[in-house]
Amino acid sequence: MPVTVNVDGLTSRFSKPNIAKARYASANQAMLNMNKYVPYSGENSNQDHLRDTGHVASDGQSVTWTTAYAHSIFLGLVGGKYPIQNYTTPGTSKRWDLRMTGNRQDMLEVTNAFKKTLMKG
Repeated sequence: MPVTVNVDGLTSRFSKPNIAKARYASANQAMLNMNKYVPYSGENSNQDHLRDTGHVASDGQSVTWTTAYAHSIFLGLVGGKYPIQNYTTPGTSKRWDLRMTGNRQDMLEVTNAFKKTLMKG
């Protein structure tokens, strides 16, 4: 008894443009989830807010924060050798990407964003 499998729908569903859309959606969700771990300088501060400068690359390959001090805060080092001792916003710290990936609920939301977008086609 022969079995025939029709994979025509899979080809379009897993096309490069659909995967790119799903990647962008999951990167956007990752940025939203990471923002709660990104230090915030307060609403009355005169400087740029690190949380407000995050954006996803158009291809969904990366999330970037663009303030002058973002790299130092991300690594937790000023000048490459002086550790940051105090993050004034509770729940924030260096390497907020690792904080997000270590949180099961956050990662579930990221993977669900990818799946949901990919299944929409």
